[in-house]
Amino acid sequence: MDVVKRQRGWNLPLALTLWAAACGGDGTTEPNVASVSVTPKASLAVGVGDTVRFTAVVMDGRGLAIPGATVSWSSTNPAVAAVDREGRAVAMASGLTSVKAESGGVSALASLEVWVPPAVASYRPGTSYFGRKSYVEYVPGELPLVVSAPHGGSLDPSEIPNRLGGTQDTDRNATETVLAVRQALIERTGKAPHVILLHLKRTKLDANREIVEAAEGNPFAENAWDEFQGFIDRASAAVATSYGSGFYIDLHGHGHAIARAELGYLLSSTQLNRTDAEVDALNLKAQSSIRALAESSPLPFSALLRGSTSLGALLQREGVRSLPSPGDPSPGSDDYFTGGYNTARHGSRSSGRTVSGVQIELPYPGIRDSAANRQAFGQALAKALEAYMTAHFGFFRTPR
Repeated sequence: MDVVKRQRGWNLPLALTLWAAACGGDGTTEPNVASVSVTPKASLAVGVGDTVRFTAVVMDGRGLAIPGATVSWSSTNPAVAAVDREGRAVAMASGLTSVKAESGGVSALASLEVWVPPAVASYRPGTSYFGRKSYVEYVPGELPLVVSAPHGGSLDPSEIPNRLGGTQDTDRNATETVLAVRQALIERTGKAPHVILLHLKRTKLDANREIVEAAEGNPFAENAWDEFQGFIDRASAAVATSYGSGFYIDLHGHGHAIARAELGYLLSSTQLNRTDAEVDALNLKAQSSIRALAESSPLPFSALLRGSTSLGALLQREGVRSLPSPGDPSPGSDDYFTGGYNTARHGSRSSGRTVSGVQIELPYPGIRDSAANRQAFGQALAKALEAYMTAHFGFFRTPR
C-alpha cells in the first residue's frame, strides 16, 4: 500500500505538467487539425513572373476554422512555380504543378498551370496565331479592316464550367460566315482583313461582355477573354499604324422575326426612330461607334447612318436587307440589336480612337444556313465594304 501511495504521489506533479502543456496553461485546449482547404482549387499564371495568390483554411473536427493556424506552403514542381510562405506562387516556366498547403500534419493540394505565350517577333498576314489550347485564333491581314466572331465557337472543355448567367445561345455558323467574308475580300482586293475568332462555345465564355460577366471568375475563361480582346487590340493598332484609320466589324447572328441585317452603332431604337434633322441636331455621333468617321466626314451624321453611301445602303444594293438604310431607316417597335461590349470597346466612341466600328447581326435563313448562302453573303459584304471604305476612308490610298 505504501508503495502504491508513493507512486501516485510521485506522478502527480508530472500529470499536472502534462495537463498544463496540453491546455496551454490557460484552460483552453488547442484543437487538432482535421482538414485543410486551398483556394483557388485550380488556377493559371500567364507568363514568367506572373503571380497567383493561394489561401488556406484550416479546420478542426467540427468543421470550424482554426484562427491563426500555421500553414506551410510548397510547390511539387518548383521549376514551374515557386511558392513563398504567404501562399504566393510565382511562375517560372511553362508546365503544371501542385501548390501544397500543410498544417498540423494535414495537407491539401491545388493545381496551377503556367502558360508562357510563344514570342512573336512579327505577325505575318494569312498565318493563324493561337492562344492557349487554341481557344482563340488571330489571322492578321493587310486591309484596314478588322472582323471578329465572339459567339461562333464549338469547343466545350471540361476545365471551364458552363456559365450560370447571361445568354447561352451560339451564333450558328458565325465563324464560317466571317471566313467567307475574308475569302471574298481576298478575291476582290487581293488582300485580307484581320480576323479574330473565339472557338469556345458561348456556354463557356461570352466574349462580347465585360470580363466579370463573360467568364464568371474561371481563370481559363478569363485568359481566353484576354486573348480575344488583346488580338482585336493588336489588329486595330496595326490598322491605325498603317492607315491612320479603319473599320471594325463584330459579326453575330440573330433570331428576330424580320430577316434582315441589323447594324448596331451603339444608338438605341429610340434614337434611330428620330428624323434625320433630329439625329443631326442631337449630336448623336458622339455616342456612336463611328464617332471618328463622323468627325472627319463632310456628310451629316444621319447620312453616314442611313444615307446613300451608308453601309446599310450598300448592303441593300447587294440584295441584303439592312437596318438602318434608306429602305429601313429605323426599327420602330421591332427588335433590334444596338451593338455590344466589343463595338463599344473597339469602335471609336471613345475619344482618340481612329478605328470606327459596327456590330452586324445576321439572320440564319438565307445567309448563315448553308455554305452557298454564306459565300453569297461574303461576296455581297465584300463588295459593300469596298465601296464603303472607298467612299469614307480612301480605301486604296497607300498605307503609312
